[in-house]
Amino acid sequence: MTCRHVTTDHNEIRLWIQTHHGAPGRITPPARADDAQLCIDFLGLSTPSLEHLGWQDWFTAFDAQLLALSYPDTAPSAGPGRWELVHRPHAR
Repeated sequence: MTCRHVTTDHNEIRLWIQTHHGAPGRITPPARADDAQLCIDFLGLSTPSLEHLGWQDWFTAFDAQLLALSYPDTAPSAGPGRWELVHRPHAR
């Protein structure tokens, strides 16, 4: 069984994403601009619905949506594995 980390620490999240060659972004469904979803782009995609964001804008939305990053405890060489943005368990 793989151990998982859940964190809201901006420095830890940025380091983890950068170590796995990811970039912060958001996906906006074509007909619902107000329903954009944060994402991490590990594939270097360039699609009309994907907008790459700067770290400050990404973390501002991340905190406003009360999210946390959940990721597996694996070596960086193993790739990002199964990660997800989850709602913070103890949001106030």
